Amino acid sequence: MIFSVEWDQRYIENTHLAVWPWSDLVTLVRRYGGPLGSGMLLELGCGAGANIPFLKSLGARYFGVDGSPTMVARLKERFPDLAPQIAVADFTRALPFAGQFDLVVDRAAVTHNPSAGIEAALDLARCAMRTGAHFVGVDWFSTAFTEYERGEPAEDTYTRRGYSDGPFAGVGRVHFSDLGHLRELFSRFELLLVEEKRVQTHVPAGGGQFAAWNLVARKP
Repeated sequence: MIFSVEWDQRYIENTHLAVWPWSDLVTLVRRYGGPLGSGMLLELGCGAGANIPFLKSLGARYFGVDGSPTMVARLKERFPDLAPQIAVADFTRALPFAGQFDLVVDRAAVTHNPSAGIEAALDLARCAMRTGAHFVGVDWFSTAFTEYERGEPAEDTYTRRGYSDGPFAGVGRVHFSDLGHLRELFSRFELLLVEEKRVQTHVPAGGGQFAAWNLVARKP
């Protein structure tokens, strides 16, 4: 079953194949993840597996879910020791792993859902986390991102689709947040960090502005 048809196609075409762990995720996990020991961590949207070597190095048991069967099959071949712990799943509907996670991480995967899907994903993640565990989210796109105005309206004010070019061409839905919306989405968590990064491209002309949020939330 394919939960993310657009992303599965991107992976079949060998695009969006990040190799190195995302530096912001490394920094925030190091700062807030705490000693995980022999605990459990979950990555929502593990994609091409860029973060897996780093997350494995933390010592906890790694679990990952993704909506692309193509990529999950590749990851099982690449990391045979993790094969039972990587699954094709729609993390807005159900998580296939039992247990209480000490850390949940996401790098720009949850943000490719409408607001209702994000709310559902966060609720499932929170229920699967032990008390005091942390959620680390990186590159949750901001409404200050130039691409927000370029997309076609989708299910709600913050969700766009229909990109024919640019970084979101062919990836389906893209969700953007402002600070108030983030506070609403994480109302059942304790927000420990919310930071917005903005990068303005001046050359070539018309490059626009990249803007995204990094955040850390704690399950009370």
